[in-house]
Amino acid sequence: MNCVILIVEDDTELQDLYAAMLEHTDCRIVRAYDGLDAWDRLREMTPDLILLDIILGEMMGDEFFVKVKQELAYRDIPIAILSVLAPETCQHLLEMDRRTLFLRKPFRKAELLDAIEKGMAQNCAGEQRQNGYHSMRT
Repeated sequence: MNCVILIVEDDTELQDLYAAMLEHTDCRIVRAYDGLDAWDRLREMTPDLILLDIILGEMMGDEFFVKVKQELAYRDIPIAILSVLAPETCQHLLEMDRRTLFLRKPFRKAELLDAIEKGMAQNCAGEQRQNGYHSMRT
């Protein structure tokens, strides 16, 4: 596996949809259903990218985002926010880390893959991973 993507989404159907969109990639998908669940997953492994919904059950996505960006061990993990909210509603998060990507739901598979590629490129540029990075598209 070349990468690990953490999907933080409380809707299991959307999680399944995102995973299906990514099934042709070499990425391992790890799922979390709210911010607390995602925080527990981070303590088990460090993903290469986080796909984050904002409206969640326990610990909302914006609270999780701030917690990640304040933690030295996790702050450089790229995050793509996937939300029904308008970008203006998430502006404070986008300004906290200007590398953060934003996709407004609903979006197309190509848009998701583009966001993931941009996030992974940021990650690779910052770390120069030994296993390399290649395009999500085949």
